[in-house]
Amino acid sequence: MKEEDLENTTYVFTLEDGSTFEAKGNEKVEYDGEEHTAANLYDALKEGYYGKF
Repeated sequence: MKEEDLENTTYVFTLEDGSTFEAKGNEKVEYDGEEHTAANLYDALKEGYYGKF
């Protein structure tokens, strides 16, 4: 994906308490003590490979 595509894509994460968090694909988010782009984190969680490597 191009940077422009990432910037124009919004990812929605559902947190443990049921609330949601939205971030643009190129936005940096901290999860589990590490910084990721929203797009990479979303894909890793969705596909089930987060933390396996």
